[in-house]
Amino acid sequence: MVIGREKKSVGRIIPKNNYDLSMPSGNSVAAYVLLKLYYITQNKQFLEIAKKIIESQAISAAENPFAFGYLLNALYLYYQKPTEITIINGKNSELVSYLRKKFLPESITVLVESQSNLEALSKYPFFSGKEFQNDKTTVFVCKNFSCSLPLSDLSEIEKEL
Repeated sequence: MVIGREKKSVGRIIPKNNYDLSMPSGNSVAAYVLLKLYYITQNKQFLEIAKKIIESQAISAAENPFAFGYLLNALYLYYQKPTEITIINGKNSELVSYLRKKFLPESITVLVESQSNLEALSKYPFFSGKEFQNDKTTVFVCKNFSCSLPLSDLSEIEKEL
């Protein structure tokens, strides 16, 4: 706020829109992304923050679900344990393209492009036990704490999904 020539700080007041109308609200996007981060890293802090966001909007979302579409996506991801899809080495653009185009709202898909990236990510349970193969793209589909063998054929991947 500027008064004459003198500047006074009154703090930042940022209006917050809780509704997911034509654009999702920041809270809804944050909850959704934090849940995905939780499932990848198993860092409980991400889960706790996401739960607080969801709980803070729960009554309003129950009264008017049409105004909270993206928050409902986050809620769905919270209650429906996601299918984890890990794509190792995206050389086969057909597999990558298929998985990117397929509507899988209950899934978390991660593409790991290089051996060094996989090594850096191997500290997280989401990536443990997965190996990089230079010559082909492999896909792992994990559901209910059980992972498929490495898949490299589109028909095998479709069966697993």
